[in-house]
Order: sequence, then C-alpha cells, then structure tokens
Amino acid sequence: MLKPQKEFPLMDRYKAKFPIDFNTIFAYNGDIYTNNKLPDYLIEHENVHLEQQTRLGLEYWVDNFLNNDEFRLEMEMEAYKRQVAFVPSYQKRDMAIECATNLSSGLYGDIITLSEAFDILIKQ
Repeated sequence: MLKPQKEFPLMDRYKAKFPIDFNTIFAYNGDIYTNNKLPDYLIEHENVHLEQQTRLGLEYWVDNFLNNDEFRLEMEMEAYKRQVAFVPSYQKRDMAIECATNLSSGLYGDIITLSEAFDILIKQ
C-alpha cells in the first residue's frame, strides 16, 4: 500500500544516516512511503525491498540496511536489477544509467562508483 512519506515510522533513523528529501521513497513492513505517484518500475524496485524484509526479517533488514554498507549494496543491487529488467529492452541502457547514478550517490552512502554500478546493472 502507498502511504505519504511523512508517515514513515523510521524517518529519524534514516535521516540520521542518509540525505533524505521530499522525493525519497521508503519501503517498510508491507508499505511504500512516497510523496509522488510512482511509475511501475519504481513500485517493482520497492517491492523487492518488501520481499527482502519478509525473507530476511524486518528488523534484521532495517538494522543492516542502516549500518552495513555491503548489505545495503546487495539489497539495492537486487532491487535495481529488477528495476532495469522491468523496463522494455529499448529503455534498459538508459534505466541502467539512471539506476547506477542513484546507487553511486550519497543517498546510499557512496557505497559504489558510478562505473562499477553501471557495469553490474548493464551486464545482467
């Protein structure tokens, strides 16, 4: 279910770790928190995180996402790969560039370089 970003219950914990803004999307405990209408490929990305939380356990996922760069990279890479796979083939390269740019940004704590992220996403 989509809910307003302001209702995200862990906002303080996430703001302490990441540069959160109006457009930041959160997936938590079966819900997606956003201020915007989301395209299908972003809903697909966030659904990966909801699946991860169910598979690994919610608190384990949150704690590791916030505190373990390798775990965060693994979780985001899985979600971004699904996002790239979701779009039509003629959009895959552009989507991989967009995803790699996001993944290599400060939003995730600068956990990977742009070229590394792109190489992984485009080679899927």
